Amino acid sequence: MRLTGTSSLVRLILAGILLAASVQTGGAAAPAPDAVSGVEPIGSDVFTTPRETLLREKPTSSSRALSHLPQGTRLTLVEARGDFLKVETASQPAGWISRATAVVFTPDASGMSDLATVGRILARNEGNRKLAAAVLERAAARLRESKTPSAEIEVLAGETAEAAATTGGPFPAGISIIEKSDSAGKRSLYNGAAFDRALELLAADPARNKPGLVERAVAGKLRARFPTISATLPALVEETSAWLKLAETAESPAVLRQAGERSGAASLALARNLLALGKTQDLATLAERLRLAGARLLALLQDTPDGRRLSARAAVVGAMRGNGSPAFPQEARVVLGPKERTVRIAGKLGALQLTVETVVGSTRDQQTRRTVIPLLPVPGSLRVSPDGRSVAWVEVIGPAALVPVVASLEKDEPAREIAFLSGGRPLRDQALAHVVSSLSGFSRDGQRLGFAIDAWNDTPGPAPRSCIVSVATGELLFETSRDMKSFQRLLQ
Repeated sequence: MRLTGTSSLVRLILAGILLAASVQTGGAAAPAPDAVSGVEPIGSDVFTTPRETLLREKPTSSSRALSHLPQGTRLTLVEARGDFLKVETASQPAGWISRATAVVFTPDASGMSDLATVGRILARNEGNRKLAAAVLERAAARLRESKTPSAEIEVLAGETAEAAATTGGPFPAGISIIEKSDSAGKRSLYNGAAFDRALELLAADPARNKPGLVERAVAGKLRARFPTISATLPALVEETSAWLKLAETAESPAVLRQAGERSGAASLALARNLLALGKTQDLATLAERLRLAGARLLALLQDTPDGRRLSARAAVVGAMRGNGSPAFPQEARVVLGPKERTVRIAGKLGALQLTVETVVGSTRDQQTRRTVIPLLPVPGSLRVSPDGRSVAWVEVIGPAALVPVVASLEKDEPAREIAFLSGGRPLRDQALAHVVSSLSGFSRDGQRLGFAIDAWNDTPGPAPRSCIVSVATGELLFETSRDMKSFQRLLQ
């Protein structure tokens, strides 16, 4: 199957895919196209095109099947005989496949060029991603063997292999797909080898660079290194810094959008860790970097929501920092005539306690509310009601979830998330991807609690919603995003 021109090659690929579909569905095979009427050179690269190809013992359709080959399996041509090709690999003996289930690339310079061309075409089609990945990987390898490596083909090969990994196995050998198990289960991932090769080529010869190529290679390497948000703090610091740097410097819109998304998601996870460790200055630095990166995306990607999303996540990190003091210990107090009551959140991370100290003259009484277990309060958010009977604070329950909680100082009962008590809009808001709450305070009689909640999936709405709930029952008494005068009046 000698290929001599790109246009005929494209026709061949389309015809081959149709033929493969016919074979898979049991239809009659069409005759070999005119473009392959010659004798293919021994040693040509052969790639299987259907989802599964039978490698047979003899050149007949009724011959015993030796194995099942996944799409994109690369073979070496040994012999061509009528409608069958004899092929072999380094890992198994020679066998025969139907000519209609394969594409063949000659071992000369023309075949090498055709590999790159066909790979580009097939990479756009989801159903042929495995074939495209295998073809592009071979194109990159043959370019390296001929001492004319291409950073552009390496990057495209890596990106196509990444996309192929998401389609599920089995995968053809040679495209560097690995299996990885984590909290989300077992997944197929590309190991990033082509991106590393591309970066080496571009570092050795910057003249090879094309607009955005280095950025694409860097982004690909980061995706391979951090396929999901890191679990350990050192890795999370490195991941966040790397994506933020790309968000601060990239010019390619596609890379810039991805850097904004990945840096924002990683930063939220990192911020919660920094808060837990008491590194509030690092938290402030992170929030500022995110804010500036968000402003950059807003300026460069004006027609997309990416800048608004990253800026909103910067605001989440800022809200997580609170007033800049440590998350614990923190305290709030109220004076009730001759009595002073002080509420504290203190202890060690993972074992925080809420204690209540009441002082009347020289008498001091301290109690630990053992059923009230704070997790990670926002610094400075602790509030005690004017009547000394209730306490509230904002709890960081997840990387993008800051929710208000309330607890009784009179009854031995757990703290309660206000949204779950009130139901309605606050409860629906808490189900969104990002939730940022702040406490407005208690009413003068301690019977009502005001708070604001800003919740969104993609980007925030025009304004947070301000709510008032009953401290005793959690009933939602009032909510608004505009009528702040009524809100303040009802909270008095």
